[in-house]
This record gives sequence, structure tokens and C-alpha cells, in this order.
Amino acid sequence: MDIRRASRGDQVAIGNLILPWDRDNGQRYHDGRGRVSEREFVAEDAKGIVGWISGHHGSTAWANLAAYEDRPEYWACSWLVKFYVQKERQSGGIGALLLEAFEDDAQEAGRDLVVVHPDETGDVERLRNFYRDNGYELMDPCSDYSMRPPWLMARTLPPLR
Repeated sequence: MDIRRASRGDQVAIGNLILPWDRDNGQRYHDGRGRVSEREFVAEDAKGIVGWISGHHGSTAWANLAAYEDRPEYWACSWLVKFYVQKERQSGGIGALLLEAFEDDAQEAGRDLVVVHPDETGDVERLRNFYRDNGYELMDPCSDYSMRPPWLMARTLPPLR
């Protein structure tokens, strides 16, 4: 299994991969209208791309978390936006490898926190368990959202060595 940065040449394959899960973005990538960023990674084997992760490292998502409300406004964290592994390949470690690549990239970008909003359209508990198994925890929302149950998960990253 090869985990690498996505390239513009991966657009069609990414589109085909995510089409069953995210029709709009899948079609956009498939048609060559998706914008592959340097913060996207793919998992590829001999049969092609079987996983994809996308995010950015300049997010203020931390402001939604009670534990981080006291951070200065200029502080940024990493935000995991999209994450998909081919359904028949899930539970095989590919997701953990993609997540690790994104987290390593976050550390290199100077971030020490990754925040994610797990997709709630599928098996929410299975997805939350995946993130828990990879060091993420449900976080209490900030005071602006205090009436809402926790919905974001986050992981503090160790210092870059």
C-alpha cells in the first residue's frame, strides 16, 4: 500500500472512489473540476486508488471546543474535511495510514491539534470508534453551543521530533 500526496492526475480516480459517498464532489473530481490541494493524500495499491483524505491546516474549528476557547484568535489547527476508504477495503488499516499521513503533514505545518466532524450519514458509532482507536476524543462544545451534545472530535498531536 502506497500512501502519497494526491496529484492533479488523480482527479478522475478520486472522483470514481468518492462518487458513491459524495455525489457532488465525486462528479466534480471525475470531470476534472476538483481542485487537488497539497493537503490531500491517497492510498494506492496495484488496483488503483482505494482511499483519500483531504483537509487544511489553517482552521479556526478549535473555537467550537470548550477546551480551547481561551486560545488567541490567530491560533490555527488542522481540520480534516473529507475522508473516504473504499467500502470493501475498510477495517484493513488503510484509514489509519491516511490519517497518519495527514497528521504528519499537520505537524510539519506547525499544528498540534486536528479536529474532525465525523460524517453522521452512516454508521456514526463505527466512525467514532475508528477515530477513538486513532487517538481522537469527543470534545465538549464551547459555550456558544453548550446546549448541543458533543459532535466534534479532536486529537492533540505530539511535538514534531
